[in-house]
Amino acid sequence: MSLGKPLATLAGLTLAAVVLTLVPVTPAAAQDESQEQEEALAYHAWFAANQQQDNAKAVEAAAAYIERFPNGEYAEFLSKWLAPAQLALLNEAIKAGQVDQMLKVGNQILAHDPENLNVVYALAFQLRRRELMARPRSYAHAAQTASLSQKAISLVESGKTLAGVQNFDKNATLAWLYQNLAILEGRGGASNRAVELYNKSTSLAPQDPAIAGRNLLELLSWRQASYTEAVNAYNALPEEARVAPEPSPEVLEARAKVNAESDALIDVAASFVALAEVKGLPQATHDKVYGVLEGVYKARNPDDAEGTGLQALIDAKK
Repeated sequence: MSLGKPLATLAGLTLAAVVLTLVPVTPAAAQDESQEQEEALAYHAWFAANQQQDNAKAVEAAAAYIERFPNGEYAEFLSKWLAPAQLALLNEAIKAGQVDQMLKVGNQILAHDPENLNVVYALAFQLRRRELMARPRSYAHAAQTASLSQKAISLVESGKTLAGVQNFDKNATLAWLYQNLAILEGRGGASNRAVELYNKSTSLAPQDPAIAGRNLLELLSWRQASYTEAVNAYNALPEEARVAPEPSPEVLEARAKVNAESDALIDVAASFVALAEVKGLPQATHDKVYGVLEGVYKARNPDDAEGTGLQALIDAKK
């Protein structure tokens, strides 16, 4: 019987062990274990993509990990890795001309660093280059171009400059950004706001042919259309009314409209001709605009047969 007690004790220990294994895991412990597994899998997704040198996939995995586990074991490491990796991915998209990918990556960066002027500038500039300055012009991402241009303007006007750029030209940068907005505002035709934006852009870079020259040509096109409309409306009036010694209010109003449109057209055309002569812009463009200017100027100023006033006006704008 001396063996009974030890056997009983052994049986008791065995039973206790079995009982312990059958005790259910608490919900909190199960949740912790599940989260640890999810975090491990999330990190492994980044690790595998990085090992395969799939930068796009690795960036997605790192961003997903940080969003899901902001205080996770690898969050700090992946945050430091992610920033330069995203910039590299952005540069790849820009070089490849992949606009949608460029915007996707750029917006991911800006979600965590909304005042990163370098990224905002790059996106706005690329959309300008690939769409607004394309031939034919594209408005495929008009809303994004407007938003990014306005954001860049706000940052630059608040005093921010491009990192890594020693001689940042604030006015030149603002000039093309305002030109972006002017092009977008005027895509449906002339409007007071579009004219205001073009003039703002020109005032910031008055001697830059790519800015001031383009702005003036755009305004000239609108002014020509408005002038032609005013002239046609005036000529549509009965001839006897137009030559009457005492013109009717309708004739006076139409005549005043023609004169106002003439003056506006002359001012824009003379500004362009002056810029073209100073900067040596293509002669064909200069001559075409000068022809329009001379014709309207002579109609408006019939007493200046020699055109001395016209030349004086051009010289004054140089």
